[in-house]
Amino acid sequence: MASPLLLGAAAAALVLMAAASPAPAQAPAPDRPHLASASIEALQRTYLECDHIATRTLLDLASAAHCSMVAEELKQRVFGGDFEQLLAWWRANRWRGEEAVSDAQTHDHGDDVP
Repeated sequence: MASPLLLGAAAAALVLMAAASPAPAQAPAPDRPHLASASIEALQRTYLECDHIATRTLLDLASAAHCSMVAEELKQRVFGGDFEQLLAWWRANRWRGEEAVSDAQTHDHGDDVP
């Protein structure tokens, strides 16, 4: 069994190491400059395409991150950051997602698509 002196020294060392280590960094905000220039219509179309695809298959990490950033940009720019308003819009328009996907496959949307 360890002596009280040894336990006290170990506790002091742990306290000193914790105090000396830097605080955990917060994750930086995602970089979305390419989405800032996208039209609202393009954001809406992409959001609905993401929804359509995500309901039928598992998204890879990059696609999931992209869809999440599109959702955040749409929420901020169109709905003032209000998730409930975004959700209400999605409920009213989610069936357009299938049209958006088929439209995206047959038409070139140019540089406007985020």
